[in-house]
Amino acid sequence: MTADGTENAAALEVFGALLDGYAKACLNLNIVAGRRAASLTSAIEIPRWYPFQRLKDIESLVTGSYENVGPIMERVGYEMMMGWYHYGPGQQLIRTGVDFLRFQSGSEGYASVVKGPRELVGSFSLLEVDPARGRALVHSTTPLDRDMERGVLIGGMSAPGDLDYVDVTNAGARDRFEIEFH
Repeated sequence: MTADGTENAAALEVFGALLDGYAKACLNLNIVAGRRAASLTSAIEIPRWYPFQRLKDIESLVTGSYENVGPIMERVGYEMMMGWYHYGPGQQLIRTGVDFLRFQSGSEGYASVVKGPRELVGSFSLLEVDPARGRALVHSTTPLDRDMERGVLIGGMSAPGDLDYVDVTNAGARDRFEIEFH
């Protein structure tokens, strides 16, 4: 797979709820605009599966429009999870920020929104969590943007409102997220 996750993207599919959340976050944050943005973000049906390439096309609108896209992608991930929690099934699935982390065990959360051949889908897995110390470690081999995934973790853990602080870094290794929370 290429670094941007586009090789064999036709074999991957993304669930409409994720695509809709991604598109709405981009539109609500006013980071995509114009006719192409409207065509890529309109008529998304929540319970339907779409080619993964559609998500990558929306992402390319963002990455092609901004020089320093990392903080923007992080905010997109954050907003996606806020929408998932407050307007989607999140409140029925998790009650706390640590619950969100546990929901990632075995890629349970990720596997519900991206499907395809295992070698292309990758995984998003909780490796360890220590609530007493406020530390966790997540491993990702997904074709998703790592800045966006960092935002997903921050947003997913923050959405229930029980944590005062969530910090996520992956400076040590691209595929490992170190999480601190209190």
